[in-house]
Amino acid sequence: MELSLSKTKEAKKLNVTVQYLVFADLCALNYSEEDAYAIAYPENESLSQQQNKSIRDNIVQSAKFKKLFEERRQRIKQGAAAAVSLDEVELVGTEEVLKEILRSAKQQPIGSKERADLYAKYNDIKKESEQVAEDETDAISFYFPAKCNQCPLLYAYNEEMKKCKDEKGNIIRPVEMGRVIKLSHKIIQAAKDAEE
Repeated sequence: MELSLSKTKEAKKLNVTVQYLVFADLCALNYSEEDAYAIAYPENESLSQQQNKSIRDNIVQSAKFKKLFEERRQRIKQGAAAAVSLDEVELVGTEEVLKEILRSAKQQPIGSKERADLYAKYNDIKKESEQVAEDETDAISFYFPAKCNQCPLLYAYNEEMKKCKDEKGNIIRPVEMGRVIKLSHKIIQAAKDAEE
C-alpha cells in the first residue's frame, strides 16, 4: 500500500511505519481493530487467522501504539470541536465585505499600490454583486410536469373540451380531437363548395 507523501512524512516524523499510523488512525475513527488491521496490513492477508490475531494484539498492546492512538483520537476530537465552532460562525454579507475593503483602503497611504489594489477589488466585487442582482430579476423559470396528465395546460384544455359536445351530446375527448378536426374539415370544405 502506498500513501501520500504527507502521510509518509508524518509517519517518519512520528518514527513509526505508515501502516502503523494508518492502523492507529482507523482505530481512532472507531473502526474495529480487525477491520483497521485488515486495511492497514493487506500484505498479511495470506497469514493464518491466528497469526494475524497475534500480530494485531502485539501492536495494540504496545505502549507506542497506545500513545499514538490517544494522540490521534485527541486530534480527531479537536477537529470535531473546530467543525462545530465553524458551524456557529455567521457568514458575512457582500455589503459588509465592501465596507471592510473600503475601510482598509482608506487606511493605506495615498498613492500606494495596496490602496489601489483594494479599490480595484472593491469595484470588482461591487460590479459582481450588481450583476448578480440584475440576473436574478431577469430569470424566468419553467417547469415541466412529471407526466402529461399533470400538465395544467392539459387540465385547462380538458375543461374547455367538456363544453364541446358532438351532435349526440357526447363529450369529445382531447385524444379524439385530431379525428374530429379531420372530419369537420371535410364537412366545412363540402359546405363551402356547396355555397359557391
